[in-house]
Amino acid sequence: MKRIHLLYITCFLLFGLLLLNGFAQDFATQWHLPEGAKARLGKGKLSNIKLSPDNTRVVASTSIGIWIYDAQTGEVVSLFTESQIGEKDGYLSKIPPEALTFSADASIVASAHGKSIYVWDTFTGNAFAMLDEHPDSINAIALSPDGTKIATAGGDWVVRLWEVGTGKYITGLTGHPSAVNAIAFSPDGKILASAGSTLRLWDADTGESLYTDSRDLGSIDLLAFSTNGKTLATGGGWDHTVHLWNVTTGSLQTSLKGHTDKIRDITFSPDSTRLITASRDRTMRLWNVNTGTEQKNLPTPDDAINPNAAVDDIRKYLEQGILPKERDDVHSVKFSKDGTQLISISSDGSLHLWDIDTGRYLLSSALGEHTDWVGTVAFSADSKYLISDNAIEARARVWNVETFTQHAILTPPQNVMGLSFSPDFKKLVGRVFLTGVQAWDAGTKEHLFALEGVDRLDHYWPLVFSPDGKILAGKGLVMVPSNKIQLWEADTGTQLFALEGHIEVVSEYTFSPNSQIFASGDEDGTIVLWDTKTGESLSNLTGHTKSISALAFSADSQTLASGGEDEIHLWKVNTGHPIGTYDVVESITALAFSPDGKTLTSGSENGVIQVGKSDPAYQMQATLRGHQGSVRVLMFSPDGKTLASGSEDGTILLWDWERIINDNKQ
Repeated sequence: MKRIHLLYITCFLLFGLLLLNGFAQDFATQWHLPEGAKARLGKGKLSNIKLSPDNTRVVASTSIGIWIYDAQTGEVVSLFTESQIGEKDGYLSKIPPEALTFSADASIVASAHGKSIYVWDTFTGNAFAMLDEHPDSINAIALSPDGTKIATAGGDWVVRLWEVGTGKYITGLTGHPSAVNAIAFSPDGKILASAGSTLRLWDADTGESLYTDSRDLGSIDLLAFSTNGKTLATGGGWDHTVHLWNVTTGSLQTSLKGHTDKIRDITFSPDSTRLITASRDRTMRLWNVNTGTEQKNLPTPDDAINPNAAVDDIRKYLEQGILPKERDDVHSVKFSKDGTQLISISSDGSLHLWDIDTGRYLLSSALGEHTDWVGTVAFSADSKYLISDNAIEARARVWNVETFTQHAILTPPQNVMGLSFSPDFKKLVGRVFLTGVQAWDAGTKEHLFALEGVDRLDHYWPLVFSPDGKILAGKGLVMVPSNKIQLWEADTGTQLFALEGHIEVVSEYTFSPNSQIFASGDEDGTIVLWDTKTGESLSNLTGHTKSISALAFSADSQTLASGGEDEIHLWKVNTGHPIGTYDVVESITALAFSPDGKTLTSGSENGVIQVGKSDPAYQMQATLRGHQGSVRVLMFSPDGKTLASGSEDGTILLWDWERIINDNKQ
């Protein structure tokens, strides 16, 4: 990717320009693929994100691992997963890091997971130290500027020092009267600051206590030294105030008041004369360190892009019944090396560039393909594209299955919850706040109709189209009894039937491939088969003892598979008779038959996919492991070559079905 050298001196500007041109469409998402998978779509759900001290790297912890980005190009440098730490298989991604920190030169990242710490080389992605001797959960970690020591703190009130290269325990610093929430080394590495309900300064070499301040400062969880090491800033507590301390004397210099909600980050300018704070109150404030006065109040990115954003949202809420968009707060903030620009990272993974002197907002871009949990997936008829969405994001993502890249993001004309697309992708439906369920033309975004008989206050999800695209099914979650399912004409929104036959809450439903049968299961384990032409009940299938969590028809619509907490059942559709029952270890969350009907795949709560022959004996053929969250959906491509699995970890794995079957022939 070509660099614009004229702008290189301001790395943030180069960063932003390249991001706007679209980065992350590389093959980094294919790193560390599980056996049998040919691609990963998406990079996992974000849990934490930070910029390195030298502004060259961004670290993003996600549901599948820890990503390192180059801050100048936006390209992925490394992905840290449990595959690099052997005996800790599965631990890293299942316990997101409570704390992340860079070394001063960004060559090392340390992450804390429960009672363990991993130290990573940001260039190779290798873990070269693991500290497992911490007696309590870790709240905070800090690397010394030279990268040789790491400090840890947790709920046992002790600050501990370790050697980075060997993981050897050096010493413990005691004296805090409660849990320690924040620690930081001075720029020269000689002083270590630690804080919780009180503040303490230590000699980082000898462990000698230098200063203690026992006043109630609102439970400190943020510490930042000035670049010259003379001033220490503390914040993050309930008082929404930043306190500035003289490092030499330990005395309180001044307190910076103005924020009205929790402070998320604090950073000093390169010349140590200014300080920037970011808060959940949706502001970033610039302060004069010497006088303690506020110099500038910068809005958060959404408000900067549209200064009337809040007013617009309120107007839409009143006039159109649209739910106001929840705008993300700033999670991390840093100065450019020359101190003239500011980069902020929001909790949704978006990055923003500002001119500090003018307060002018410059650039914005999203960091990678970090998605929320995957609720539904569907292939195009030619198997070349895949569309995914969930009930949280008011948009759907289109992926190119051949290049394994994100092709487009589809958004409705209004803020929609529970977005669903018709089989031909030409129509989309979703619930609009206070106006019920609406339908639009997916191409022109022209409003088509509102579903008949829908309470405008209710939330209908999931909304499911029949395979032929003629019928739409859904159930209310609030106002309409949740043991009743409604069917509508998909072209007009006219209500067809209200399916009333369940006593308990309906937990799962689906159409047969020929669109003639509709199956619904409830929380007491009862399954009802319905005639979609008449709305009449055809048969009740009983045998499950617990809630139905997954249903799937075979391609010929002759067999139904049902899954629950402890077993899978197969049923003959035309008679309602059971074919077979199989015990399972984990609760079933998704089911899918292979196109030829010979194989049944099941996804579980623990992220594992089981592959077995769909006959009464149900002979197990393969186990597919790769997701770090519950498998929410399984779908075969029309050509039968690919199995797609969507998970709560925010990723879709594309499995090479032909390879899996050939490798497990018996």
